[in-house]
Order: sequence, then structure tokens, then C-alpha cells
Amino acid sequence: MNRVTLFKPQFHKDDLMLPTEEYYRRRQKADGAGRWWCFVVVVLAVVVAAIGAEVNAQALPDAGDAPQLEPAETVTLNDIKGGDLLFSGSEPGKYIPALHLDSQVNISVRGLVAEVALRQQFKNTSDAWQEAVYALPLPEQAAVAGLEIQVGERRIVGKVHERKAAAKIYKAARAAGKRAALLEQQRPNLFTNKVANIAPGETVQINIRYLQPVNYDSGVFSLRMPTTLTPRYIPGKPISPQALNGDERELVVEQSGWALPTDQVPDAAAITPFMQPAQELQALGSHNIAIEVDLHGGLPLAKIDSPYHAIDIDNRGEGRYRIQLRDGTAEMDRDFLLNWQPRASAMPRAALFSEQIAAEQGEGAQAGAYLQVMLLPPSAGTSTQRLPREVIYVVDTSGSMSGNSMRQAKESLTLALSRLHSSDRFNVIEFNSTTRAFFPRPIAASADNIRRARREIENLNAEGGTEMAPALRMAFGQQMQDDTSTVQQVVFITDGAVGNERALFELISQSLHSARLFTVGIGSAPNSHFMRKAAQFGRGTFVTIGDISEVRERMQALFAKLENPMATDLQLSWPQGVVADAYPKRIPDLYSGEPIQLVAKVQGHLLQGDIQLRGRMAGKQFVRKLALKIDGGSDTRGIGSVWARSKIQALRDQQLESGEHSDAGQALREQILQTALSHQLASPYTSFVAVEEEVVRGAAETLSRSPVANMTAQGQVLQRQAYPQTATGLYGQLLAAALLLILAASLRRGRALRGHWMHTLRRFLRRVLPDPRQLSCDGALERGGV
Repeated sequence: MNRVTLFKPQFHKDDLMLPTEEYYRRRQKADGAGRWWCFVVVVLAVVVAAIGAEVNAQALPDAGDAPQLEPAETVTLNDIKGGDLLFSGSEPGKYIPALHLDSQVNISVRGLVAEVALRQQFKNTSDAWQEAVYALPLPEQAAVAGLEIQVGERRIVGKVHERKAAAKIYKAARAAGKRAALLEQQRPNLFTNKVANIAPGETVQINIRYLQPVNYDSGVFSLRMPTTLTPRYIPGKPISPQALNGDERELVVEQSGWALPTDQVPDAAAITPFMQPAQELQALGSHNIAIEVDLHGGLPLAKIDSPYHAIDIDNRGEGRYRIQLRDGTAEMDRDFLLNWQPRASAMPRAALFSEQIAAEQGEGAQAGAYLQVMLLPPSAGTSTQRLPREVIYVVDTSGSMSGNSMRQAKESLTLALSRLHSSDRFNVIEFNSTTRAFFPRPIAASADNIRRARREIENLNAEGGTEMAPALRMAFGQQMQDDTSTVQQVVFITDGAVGNERALFELISQSLHSARLFTVGIGSAPNSHFMRKAAQFGRGTFVTIGDISEVRERMQALFAKLENPMATDLQLSWPQGVVADAYPKRIPDLYSGEPIQLVAKVQGHLLQGDIQLRGRMAGKQFVRKLALKIDGGSDTRGIGSVWARSKIQALRDQQLESGEHSDAGQALREQILQTALSHQLASPYTSFVAVEEEVVRGAAETLSRSPVANMTAQGQVLQRQAYPQTATGLYGQLLAAALLLILAASLRRGRALRGHWMHTLRRFLRRVLPDPRQLSCDGALERGGV
């Protein structure tokens, strides 16, 4: 049989042209090349879109008496052989290499105060005179009390001036060619450090001294030191520099950040430093930090650890320890946290440390001292009746939570839901640029509802902006204000990366009602100032989670506070005849394991007697006493600076209620200014400035400004707005990206359509026609007589 029948017409099998194996091999090779072309075009489109979405460089007005800063020696992108941080030059496509940064920290802990000496070296690797501008993250309770410039053996000591006067002194020195440094507070945990007239190839060291209180919670002392930050989200509508007042306009003129001012964050330019990936900075040998701690806690210790860094511990006896990084230095991409725990028999129930007031600071013939007091309320009894809870979990799913932060947030939420009882109610709210609740209202914590919530949690993704205000309003609005039979709690999980903190604190104070706000700081460099103050205004407490391995332990600590009675109605009384100015003025509610920690300035003819703490816990009254004893031989220095810093913060909180620009706010401003000047501290209204009298830069030499980037925090995805600006226009790059994406879609669509029809045809032919290779074989067999 040598003919094939197909739908009536007859064809000879040799006349049929069906695909062969060679055809399929060639087709697969051609399809592979098409896929690679499509892949390349899409990658180009994504890269161009990411660059084009940066904040567009805008022309800014002249800085008045500020010198004209022109770039000197520049390089092109082709001249860069490795990763480097580059900033815009005067010509399109031209860039200036950045300054390199290294840091060294020496921390001395005495009692409940840590004195920190921070030394930062700025090395000018270019051939031009440079001004370094660096966003310096510090602990939110740091009292900055010293600034020095060091070049070789020469030291120039800085002094505190009113903020405008300090800026004027710095600008004049910069214009005259003198070395100068200016340290300004932008937020309680974010300062701007400027160093002018760094010569080509020169290294200038800036020494900063600050003091901070040691934290104590649930039997563990801790000390946290940030080395980088999470880029802040800037809400609001952009506004022109001309619409700003004098101080804010000056910030924009000398802008060193990626954000322009908005109606909600007028100083956005000062709090949005550029960020750089760790691997690029490490390739340059930049952004390394060495840390050494001299710990003298006065108690025998059972444990010392640092969860985010490898450390070596040297026990020097008598309760003194020397701690340093095991590898000598570390990347500046995460907070440094040191924990130490006393032995069980030495756990403190109360502690008092003092620093005598110098004679010139005393008033009249009265004795005086600064005190730091710690009193631990009694533990809650086991027979306490548990009240049903209504918990609203608010989780941040904005772009800054990408990477490890999102995984930590999901794990935290899952653990939190597992602790709910059937008598509780709950809801979950996620927010980024928009806000969404899982359920219309809080629902019963049944097994089925918790399963539904967990499925939603698994699908959460990090994207968009950080619009916190709508989420907070929704959370507080969902709870019944008059329901006294239920404990109302809001658990807020976020990295706190926002620039409008004060507006959010005001919102919390006005909307809280009977609820309590608990904050969970996520990430390796959270905004601790926001976490602490939000919990303070929310009458709750906060925890921080810096690594996925910490989630269970830190959330268990939070659960202990959420589920146990708190100490309320707390009052502190001082011995008769003692006048005390203590902070915090109003003692907050305390949760399980939390002590009252305060600082005070006391005066009186006879400083002795008992300090008494009274309050209620689980419906019962309690009293705690501590003997007032002023130890003249104490080596606890710096309590006075910590007290002044606490007073400034309390006055700033009062400004929040009255309005900074009201008459009452201006009166509070004068009190803050006088306190900062008398104690020589940096504050919102004072700055440190140091000037060398020698002129080092000639009038003919130009000066370039180089913002020094902060290292991207470990585990975070670098947000596109935090990259340096590029020379290509925003709209041009977006148009190019759109064209490339259209081209990729066309290639993909055309190939897909062609592939679809060919695949359909092959399937049809295979069904109706036999394989010709099999037919050839069968024909040969037939012709062979088989």
C-alpha cells in the first residue's frame, strides 16, 4: 500500500512536507534567541525606569551669604572602574567622587549612664577641596555635649551657639577658606554633620561626645547605637523654596538629600540622605566602624551578648568588662546592641546614682545634685483575673519594609494571632500608600477567623509609600470608646521610616481615647525615636526586632506586657525639704518587667530621707522606697547632661500640645534655648560649631560639596528615591523606559501569537496524519516483502 487517503483528496506520502527533527532543533534555537532579545530589552526598560524615577534635580536659588560652590576635578562614568558613590557635577554626565568615611566608638558605661566618644574620619580622595555633609544617626535619647575638629595633632574645640548664629559662623569660615565643622539636630535621633575645606588627599577627624541613659527592661540592661538609618518617607505636596521661611529655605538651598520640601515636611531636604549599597562602599574600604565598650555596671553579671555583631569579652574583675568587635571593625549597616544581665541574686529592685552640681551652678547656700533613679514595681500576682481584649494589629507594608523586614513583620503577626483567646476580638490593618482592613470591624478570635487572617498575612507584599495617619485613624476609630469591660490595644508593626513624626504624635494624643498603643520596631535600623515616642503618647510600650531569629523572643516580651496588669496611678514623693525638678513629669503606666527610670535636679539644705513610689497593680496598692543618698565620691558623670536633655524633650512635648509658633510655644522655645546653652548641648534651637582660625584654602580655589551617603541597612532593599540624582531628565528617562517596554511587549506578543498558531497547526497535523518517518519504515518493510 503506497497511497494515503485524507478527506477524499488523495496524496502520495512522498509529496507531504511535514516538520522534521532538524526543523524542530532550528526552531527551538530561533525561539531561544528571541527569548534572549526579549529579556535584554525588558532588563534595559527596568533599569532606565528605575533611574528615571529618581527625584529630578531642580535649580535652587542662591544661598545669600553662602559661597558659590562649583565642582573642581570631575570624572565621567567611563572613568569609574569600580563601585563608587557619585554626585552631580556642573555638566551633564559629569560626576564627583565621594569622600570616604570611617568611624571609631569608645563607650564607657557607669551605672545607668553611657558616655560615648565617636570619632569619624572624612578622607578626601579627589583632587578638589571638599565640604562633607553627613547625616549622623544617634540614639534618640543622646545628649550631644561636645564637638572637635582634629587634623594631625591640632584640635579645634567647638562651642554651642543659637542655631542661626552657629550656621552664620560656619558659612563665614567656609567662605574664608578656614576649616570648620557644624553639628545640627534635625530630629532627636538624626543630626547633620558638615565639615568644610577638606584639602585634596587630606583626612579630617571629627570627635563627637554624647551621653545616653542605659535601658533596663525585664531584668536585662541594654545599650543601642545606630550606625545607619532607614530612608524616611516624605508625605505631603511639594512646595517651592520661595514659599518657605528663612530657616527652611536655607535647608533647601544647601540641599544634600533626595527629597524636596512638602507642606507636611518642610525640612525634607535635611532628613533624606542618599543611601548606598554596602557592597559598593565596602569595595572602596569606606564606612567601617570599630566599637569598644568599657562596662562597669557595679553588679556581677550572668550574661553579656550582642545579637547583631560578634564580640570578644575581657573580664577585668570587680564587675568591669572590656567588649570589642571580634573582627576589629564592622560594616555600618545595622544598629549595634549590647545586652548584659545581672545574676539572679543580684537583680536590682532599686538604684540611685548621683552627680553633684558644681558650685557655680548651685543656687544660694543650698546643696544640689543631679540624680538618676530606678525603681521596679512589684510583680503581678498569678491570681489576676484576665479581661477580654480587643486588639487591632496595624502592619506597615510600604516599600521600606521590603526584604527581611517584611518577613519579620509577617512572623510577628502570626505569633501575635496565636496568643489570642476565644473571648478576644481582633482585626488586622495593612497600610502603604493606601489603608486596608482585613475585616470591616473587629471579629471574634475563633479558629476559623484566625485561619482567614493568616491566609491574608501570607499574601502581604511591601510596596508603595508610608501613609501612617489614615491607618492610625482607622485603628483608633474601630474601637468602642465607652467599652470598659474590654482591654483595648493597638499593636503597630513598622520600621518608623517617616519624616512627619510630630504630626503623628499629635494624632495619637488626640485619637487614643481609652486604648493603649504598642509599637514593634522592625528592621536592622528602625526609627527608634518614633517607636519610643509613639508608645509614650499612646500610653503603651515598645520592642524592637532586628533579626528574624529574634521574633519569637521579642514578641514573647511584648505579650508579657499585653496580657498582664500594669502599674497605674503612679506617684513619686520626695523627702521633706527637698526641691526636685524630675523628668518625666507625669509618670506613665508601667508594664510587666518595666521599672520607673527618671532623672532629677534636687536642691535642699538636707538631702536625705526616702524617695517613695506609690501606685496600684491588679487592684491593690503598693509602695516602693529608696533611700536618698548623695555619694560625693561617685564617678557617675553626665547625669546633668541627661537631665537637661530630658527637660528639653519634655518642653518639646508641651510645644506639641500648644503649637510651636503660638505664644506659649515661643515661651517654651526660650526655655529650651536657655537650657541647651547653659548645659552646652545640641538641641532643635542650638548647634555646635568649631572653626580653625588658620586659612587653608586660597580664594582662587573652588569648593565642592559632597554629601556622604549612609550605608543601606542590612536586609533592606534600597529604595529608588534614595539613589543619587542622575544627569538625564526625569521625563526623558521615563519616555525611554516606556518605549523599551512597548518594544519588549511587541516582541513578546508577536512571538507568542506566532508560536501559538504554529503549535496549534502541529497538533492538528499530528492528529490527522501519521508520522512520515514511521511510514517510510513501513513502506520499506512492505517493499521488502514482509
